[in-house]
Amino acid sequence: MKKLSLILLLAIVLSAITACSNKPVKKTTPASATSKTTPATTISAVTTQPSTAKHTVKVTTKPTEKKEKKPKKPTKPTTLPPTQGKTRPNTHVAVTQAPKGSFSSSDLVFTYKKNQIKLNQKIESVFKLIGDDNSIGILSKKRTEYEYDDFILTTYKEDDVERIDTIEIIGEGVSASKDAKIGMYASKLKRLYGDPRKLTETEYVYGSGSRTLTFSYENNIVTDITYKYSH
Repeated sequence: MKKLSLILLLAIVLSAITACSNKPVKKTTPASATSKTTPATTISAVTTQPSTAKHTVKVTTKPTEKKEKKPKKPTKPTTLPPTQGKTRPNTHVAVTQAPKGSFSSSDLVFTYKKNQIKLNQKIESVFKLIGDDNSIGILSKKRTEYEYDDFILTTYKEDDVERIDTIEIIGEGVSASKDAKIGMYASKLKRLYGDPRKLTETEYVYGSGSRTLTFSYENNIVTDITYKYSH
């Protein structure tokens, strides 16, 4: 009986051993292995980033270059300069003459150092304005000449009152109205006063009524300027 019980016990032990050997054995990765694999995964993550960077397409835009503006061509003048020599017919050059001036009664007043001297004015009133520093010449019983440095006044006597009937400019630095003076071109007088009342080979005569302004000239040069009152 004891032998039979031992045999049964051995059979149970053997069956238990075979049963344990037939079970699948689960492989467990050691802790060291897991610690080694984690760096591998991090490395693969790191290495994958450059590969994606290689496939990315960078779009670079070139800076736009500003085109330099070309300088504008100078515009041609609207009016052409006068042609020299012979001119062709039907040209576009408009030749205009200077406008003529005009003569008025104010041009018959002689202004000297801002003092006005008029024809038929009393000589005493002139002395109060410009003084009597002059040389006197007796022309007749009724006519007297008073000569200053730049002009000569001639008077006539009427009812014992001397009045001016002639003003003659002799100084080159003294001018009549509109800056007309001795030494200027006589041909320029029309620009200042317009057409004269009388024109001769030696005189341009302007005037109104009994009062006149005469420019004597020679070789187109004004040599004398005279205001005259006819009485």
